[in-house]
Formats: sequence, structure tokens, C-alpha cells
Amino acid sequence: MLLLSAVLGMVLLVALVTPGPGNRAGRRYPWAGFGAPFAVLGGSLLTPLPIVPLLAGARPWQWALAATGPVAAYAMARRVSPPWWRPWHGWIAGRAALLLFVVAGMELTLVDRSVPATGQAARIWIVSLIVTAGYLACWRVVDTGYWPLLLIRDGAVLLAMAGAGAWWQRHSGLDGPATTLLVAAVAAVGVSALLAGMWRLVRWLRHGPPSWPRPPGLATWPPQPGQVWNATVDREDRPVVVWELKRHCAHVLAVTSTDGVREHMRLPLAEWHRVLSDDAWLSLQITAVPYTDFRSVRGRCPDRFWERMGRRTVDAPAALKAPTLRSAANLP
Repeated sequence: MLLLSAVLGMVLLVALVTPGPGNRAGRRYPWAGFGAPFAVLGGSLLTPLPIVPLLAGARPWQWALAATGPVAAYAMARRVSPPWWRPWHGWIAGRAALLLFVVAGMELTLVDRSVPATGQAARIWIVSLIVTAGYLACWRVVDTGYWPLLLIRDGAVLLAMAGAGAWWQRHSGLDGPATTLLVAAVAAVGVSALLAGMWRLVRWLRHGPPSWPRPPGLATWPPQPGQVWNATVDREDRPVVVWELKRHCAHVLAVTSTDGVREHMRLPLAEWHRVLSDDAWLSLQITAVPYTDFRSVRGRCPDRFWERMGRRTVDAPAALKAPTLRSAANLP
């Protein structure tokens, strides 16, 4: 039972801190860090406190300690969440409240109410630890799963591991509640990844790569009109000026090193030195670029040129290719 629990615990730990699949440039979401498992290890001691007074043998002073449970749940939910979610305090608080509800439900189901809480403290903590790690791993996998097919793949792998663990447990006679709960936690993470991946795949195939969740490796998102970004245009990496945002793509004006006479605007380095590295030309032909093809932000278009662009005739964009399963799997 110890070996099976160790394997399942390692799978759950990896899901808890995963940075998710990277993009074709090798950029990934920031991972949760070495401190995340220790934060969950310590926080899970406090999350079951709100239900301790409901157990037989609880003393009046234990009601005061119950207030630390929500604080610990909020701290853990914020610690494991990706950086862009942390300023959204209401969203993090909602995750923390649901965590307390799930932990309380599992504790009241698995803990013997006829035994004093102090007499089964180890069981209460183990249940809280497994449920908390599994719950936060579900959110972590969903938050870092930008490409639907890769998210579906990861969900299927996790479900296969949970199935193998259940088979191992049954044929080895390992009927301990902790092992059963570990199998269920890994299965829950797999189901979460699978359902989120399927929902995002349908949206991806209908509307193309979404502007949310943000692609990995980008601190500033989404692109804003007037910003200059590095992006892939016609299979080449080049600077672009963002013109306007659409639901599944952005319309941009590409920066080139050649003059196209009427269809181009000269960009002197003297005014663009903070954004470009050489004299260049700006195409006035709008190009539709999927959000997955934006690589990094370079800066903002100078105000004088942004006003000039607004007075020039900008040609309509070419039709964007329909999104495919290859793009949903992060393949070119």
C-alpha cells in the first residue's frame, strides 16, 4: 500500500505544481514552485478546523480556531494559482470557499463522529491533505491547459493512472481509505482536465485560439491596439502593430524592411528607437494573426504615427485559415 500511495501521491504532486505544456518557442507558464507542496502540507492542517466542532467530543475553544480555516484555504488557493489570477481576490475567495466545502464534506463522510476529534486527528489531517491537494491540482491543470488536445491528452493519462491504481488496489487487497481517496483524487484531476479540454476544443474549432486563457510565457496580455509585438506572420517572426482585437484573432499591421510604395509607411529609427532596432516600413495591409502566434511585446507605437495610421486607408485583412485539430494540439 505504501508503494501505491507514493506513486499516486507523486502524480498528484506533479499535477499540483505543473507549468503546463509550453508553446513552440519553448515558453511555459510559471510553475507553482518548491514551496507550493509545503504550503498545502501546512495549510491542510487548518482547513478541516471549521468542521471539528461538529465532531463528537469537540470543546468550546475549538470554535475559535475554526476561523483560521478560511484564511488557510485562501492562502493556499492564491499560492497555487497562476500569477494573473492572484489580483482577482473575489475569484480566489470563491475557490477557497469551495475548497472548504469539499474538505468538510469528505471529512464528515469519512470521519467517525462517535470518536473525539483528538482521537482521530491523523485521519482528519490525511483526508484534508489528499482532498486539498487534489482540489488545487484540478484548478492548476485547468489554468495551465491552453491547448485543448494537450489538455485532453493529460486528462486521459491521469485517468489511466487512476484506473491502474484502482486495479492494483483491488488485486493486492489494499482497501485502506487513504489509498482509495488518492485514487479518487487523481481521477478527479483527470476528469477536470478532460472536461475542460473538450469544452475548449469545441470553442477552439468554432472560433479559433481564444484570448483567454492567455498563452504561456506572456506577462502582458491580451495585445492592445497601438502596441508593437513580435508575432508570427506568414511563418516569419516579425514586429507587428496591433490594429484591433477580434474574438479569435487580432488584426495587425506588419513591420517589414522593404518599401512597398503606396501600401507602406516609413518608420524612421529616430522616432522608433525604443521599439525597433533599424529603419523599417509599415505595411498598411491588415493581417489577421491568431493569439497563439504572439510571442512578446516590444513597446507602443509613437502617438504621431498612430494618428497618421488613422488617417490612411487601411486595406481589409486576408481571410484567416479555419482553426484545425493540429493548432489545438500546438502543432504548426
